[in-house]
Parts: sequence; C-alpha cells; structure tokens
Amino acid sequence: MKKMKFVSALAVLFIAFSLFSCSTEIEPVDPALINGENGNGGGGNGGGNNGGGTSTGDYWPMTVNNQWTFIKDAMLQSPMKIIGTEQIGGMTYYEYDSFFGTSLQGLEAEGGLWTRKENGNYYARQEINIPAQGGQPAISVSPLEIIILKDNIDINQTWTQNLTQTTTIQGFPPMDSAIIIEGTILEKDITITINGIVYTNVIKVELVQTTQGITQENYYWFAKDIGPIKYQFNYMGTETINELSTFIVN
Repeated sequence: MKKMKFVSALAVLFIAFSLFSCSTEIEPVDPALINGENGNGGGGNGGGNNGGGTSTGDYWPMTVNNQWTFIKDAMLQSPMKIIGTEQIGGMTYYEYDSFFGTSLQGLEAEGGLWTRKENGNYYARQEINIPAQGGQPAISVSPLEIIILKDNIDINQTWTQNLTQTTTIQGFPPMDSAIIIEGTILEKDITITINGIVYTNVIKVELVQTTQGITQENYYWFAKDIGPIKYQFNYMGTETINELSTFIVN
C-alpha cells in the first residue's frame, strides 16, 4: 500500500468520519464498504440476489488513465483518475488516486480505493490505515466493499447489504459497527444536462446507509459508456453536489 490523501465521501464512496480529540467517543469510518456476497449480504425487494446477472452496458468504463473531473461548490476538483490495476482475491480491481476530488482533512493515509465490475454489478472497495500523527492515535479499518450500481435491474428494484465494519484505534479494543446499505434504481434511460453537456442513457441510483442509527443518503448518476456524471451526498442536514466537468474515457 502507499500513502495517499483519502476522500471524505466515497459511493461506495465513501468516507465521512471525525477523529476524536482527547475523548473516547469515536465515530467509525462512514460509510463502510464491504462485499455483501461474501457472507454478509442481505436480501432486498427485487434485489436480494447480488449475483450480478447479465450486464446491459458499461456504465463505468474501467481502463487505466480514464479520469473524471467534477465541479463542487463552483470549484473544479482534482481529477478522479484510474492509476493502475491490482489483483485482489483473484479478481482485477482498478485503483484511483482520489474519489470525486475530495480529501480526508489533509491527513496522510496508507491504503487504496478501487472499483471493479462483475456482470451487472459495480463494486467499490476501500482500504485505509492512518498512522499516528498530530497527536492522534493510529487508526486502521478492515478492507470493505459495496455494490454501488446494478445496471440490469428495473426502476424501483432494490438490493440490501447487511454488513460489519471493524475499526481499530491505537490504545482501544477493535470496534465492530453494523452497517445497512440499501440501494435503489430510481431512474433509467433518462437524459440530463450537466454543465451544458447533454448525457443520454443515464441511470440514477440511491444508496442509503444506516450506521449506529444515523442515516446518510447518496445519489449517483451514471451515463452509459461515460461513467459517473453526478454525485449528491446528504448527511446530517448537509448537502454536497459534484457535477462532471470533463472526462477522459479510453
């Protein structure tokens, strides 16, 4: 693993957490990313089978050097670029240098962020270890993975993952947190305009995460043969929107 600046919101997106300061009140990494097909997955209305099925197209082209640059709060973000591949558990994952252009409070971390596609399922995987720095203890989080999109189910069909996240903070016992991820296809084959560009064959996805009684809403728009074009993150009354500015798809 290598040092990298992690994102504050991942999918999966994906990370939104606050480090404690002179306190034992610790909020784990949020949201968790874990593969529901490895024994932790749950059923959903019309989407309980997370096997993937037959894909209906490529809604997230994964090739090294593909990149997507987003605008957030009228500011251009760092490109979300695929920088390499890695074999994990016998499967090929695509690694990113950042996700939706945001970083984790400027802290240096060891880990990685990857995506992969299997049939109609698109996965996002996260691994992170934060060394002790700035008076804060070292933090490690178990590798986690979620299904961020199913391109072959109908509007209003869902999938559910009942997951467990383990966070270890130096000086404290490991903490397991129960995570529920509920995904829904809200719209399919729609046309939307973002920053003056018209995108067709778009799927809109809702991912709702519940952790320790706190709900976080994530919305993603994926355009066929282009990838993610918009991301909306709602957490504790705060709304963040990232919209695609430019992209390179090889």
